[in-house]
Amino acid sequence: MRRLVTLCLILTGSILGQTPNLSGVWDLKPSSNQSTALKIKIDHGPEAIEIVIRSTSNGQTEQTVNTFIPGRETKGSVHGAAMTSNTAWEGNVLVIHSLAMFGRDELRMTDYYSVAAHNTLTFREVSKFASEPERDVTRLFDRKPDSYWEPDAPPKPAEEVYKNIRILKGLPAPQVQGFMANFTRSLGVECAYCHVPGAFDRDDKPTKTTARGMFTMMRGINQNNFGGSDPVTCWTCHRGAAKPEVMPK
Repeated sequence: MRRLVTLCLILTGSILGQTPNLSGVWDLKPSSNQSTALKIKIDHGPEAIEIVIRSTSNGQTEQTVNTFIPGRETKGSVHGAAMTSNTAWEGNVLVIHSLAMFGRDELRMTDYYSVAAHNTLTFREVSKFASEPERDVTRLFDRKPDSYWEPDAPPKPAEEVYKNIRILKGLPAPQVQGFMANFTRSLGVECAYCHVPGAFDRDDKPTKTTARGMFTMMRGINQNNFGGSDPVTCWTCHRGAAKPEVMPK
């Protein structure tokens, strides 16, 4: 009898110790104040977990795809910025700590994923950007059949999504934010250095005109001297300074 009880305890502990499989297509539960459609697709493999988040607001869709490996540091992206993540299981909850840099501003996020009764996904995100107050948001998702996830549509060019696009015409719109993030890192500035906050399409600031001219010059150097490859970038000269050094120090 004692052996039977011991065996039952071992089996129970083994079952409880198993991590849940998060795989599936998940759709945000409807609510009265919902203005953004949000879907999550998770492919939970033996080692890696791929998470695709697709949000649609005001007719614009943004999608991020990142792969996480519990117990290891991974690289990814969020809103066009490079992101470093550390992932671990805390009981039955997948916890992802991430850091992304937007110029000199940090975005820190801790995401929690858990599944209840195989039909409800709970997603909680605690985030803090620069000096803004910390945000703590929890969302519930319903499981949907795999067919509910529409295939990825070909991305629109930048000029069809953003206003007043000139030098980046033809660039897939999802890559624009990555380009902007590279500019801020290369020059050590923030978006407001060239853009009017809240009205990025306006040309009020001379620095925006200068940036267009410099990018055109850089592209010409690469096309005329390096066969169209891109060994010369903003970082080549600026090295994190808005005004590059002319001579070595």
